[in-house]
Amino acid sequence: MKKRDTPPPTEAEIRKHNNVPVELAARYIGWSSVTIYYALQQERAPFGFASQNPKTGTWTYNISPGLLIRYKNGDLPTYRLNEVIKMASDGVEQILAQRLDGLQKILGAAIS
Repeated sequence: MKKRDTPPPTEAEIRKHNNVPVELAARYIGWSSVTIYYALQQERAPFGFASQNPKTGTWTYNISPGLLIRYKNGDLPTYRLNEVIKMASDGVEQILAQRLDGLQKILGAAIS
């Protein structure tokens, strides 16, 4: 049986791991292993993380079984990077506008 013909692992099989192997996680959610490696390295995968050894340059991956299952079931909130940037930018703009408004009121009162 080829890898492609291998059925995806079940939730029970995923839960057996403290750290789900990348290849198993890929089969579980229907991604390629390479996609998972990149998503973890770029901090875009909400179900795990990657850490690079600064001396050797090698990467270590950690995938949470519970978070992976929640992600596949749609129970894990996810945001696209541009959405996070937009939310942060909007928040900063709102704070700056409030402070500028307060400063204008103080200056207006001082001038009057």
